[in-house]
Amino acid sequence: MSKAELYQQASDQDVPGRSKMTRDQLIDALARAGRRGRKKAA
Repeated sequence: MSKAELYQQASDQDVPGRSKMTRDQLIDALARAGRRGRKKAA
């Protein structure tokens, strides 16, 4: 995935600080945002 595509996903998930992140940092931030956004099944 390109940095532009990663940035778009980060923007969609409202990841803070995304404009100054490297490609690798965006990948890490999106992984953390994905874990944070999931809800546990009851």
